[in-house]
Amino acid sequence: MSDGRPRPTERPADRLIGDRYRLIEHIERGGAGDVWLARDERLDRDVAVKILGAEADDAFRERFTHEARRAASVTHPNVVTVFDEGTDGADAYMVMEYVRGRTLRELIAERGPLPPHEAARLVAQVAAALDAAHAAGVVHLDVKPANVIVNEAGTAKLTDFGVATAAHGEAERELVGTARYVAPERIEGAVPTPRSDVYGLGLVAYELLAGRPAFQGVETDDLLRMRLEGAAPSLRGARVGISPEVDRAVAKALERDPRDRYPTAGQFAAALGLSAERGDATTPLTTAAASVRTPPRRRIALPQGFRVPPIDSTLAVLAVVLVLLAVIALFRNFPADTTTRGGAAATSAPPASAPAATGAALRAPNVVGQRLDKAIKTLRDAGFGVVAWDVAQGASGKSCDVARQEPAGEAAFARGQDAKVFYVAGKDCTKADD
Repeated sequence: MSDGRPRPTERPADRLIGDRYRLIEHIERGGAGDVWLARDERLDRDVAVKILGAEADDAFRERFTHEARRAASVTHPNVVTVFDEGTDGADAYMVMEYVRGRTLRELIAERGPLPPHEAARLVAQVAAALDAAHAAGVVHLDVKPANVIVNEAGTAKLTDFGVATAAHGEAERELVGTARYVAPERIEGAVPTPRSDVYGLGLVAYELLAGRPAFQGVETDDLLRMRLEGAAPSLRGARVGISPEVDRAVAKALERDPRDRYPTAGQFAAALGLSAERGDATTPLTTAAASVRTPPRRRIALPQGFRVPPIDSTLAVLAVVLVLLAVIALFRNFPADTTTRGGAAATSAPPASAPAATGAALRAPNVVGQRLDKAIKTLRDAGFGVVAWDVAQGASGKSCDVARQEPAGEAAFARGQDAKVFYVAGKDCTKADD
């Protein structure tokens, strides 16, 4: 990739940058400089400060300055805000919004493949950020999971415009960005366009849904060649259960020819979201009520020449509603724990270990208040199949504790049914609390 990258060095904490930003803690070391948590002593707030040392060459220092200016030109809730930039001695620095959270790369490493609807929600937020950048005339060129931070409220924020270029300015023919996420036309030295970012977002979506990068384990040279010569990677070949609609939506974003991709990131996100909803709708959860078989409807033979008189549509709808209400009332009157033994009603519930073949409903354990890793184990031991988890938006309490569960505690469920828990945001919540 590009040359001239600096070799960041540790800088002592408590240093004051620009007579205003007090360095507190080193956050990250990357090819574009060191990132520090700092305190803005003038406005009394936490900020992130990216520092580029004197060891960087002139070309890289110029690109660093352009990053600050281009990122500052994009104002959007899903973009990390740039507040300030300048120099301090031999160091150039950039001051940004400090986001408490984790990157999509860390999220995937912890949770693995995400449910399609959750992946689509994250992709939609990144797409909104990209559409805002493109409207400002900026192409990001390095869209990847490591450059998207999800804060404690579940909001995704795009960061690191370090290799961005003006969409309407002179094209940078040098290949910049991360090899695994570079669009095919960039490998050939073509002018970058918003569709180049659509390709990167397609790879992010692939990784969220597959739990691993496309072309995993392939060396850089082979990776670039496969990007130019091969077809778009198939999600269905990487994860069982992905619907054809979701697979097609991602594959279109990863088309070799940019003209065959979605014109905008937002259009890709909309197609993926719609595909994910269809996929969820065609895979209903197994519930105790769903296990009750409806007897076949009996056909009634009418005398020859007999015609059913026409019924007013309003009365027909009213009749259907009344029938549904009567059915609901009837089922609510049945005791929840009643089983049949030899034709007689008995009120004793079957044990939790009863085999699934009996069709008996089990009772969900109440895991609200438990730590996430323990709650997942409790639900699986109780007979649930897949147990998914997600951050509970706006929930307060102890980090990693379960705030809500579906189905609720004591609710009836069928063995093998899926469950989901929502927890208070925290770090390493799925690891055992030693």
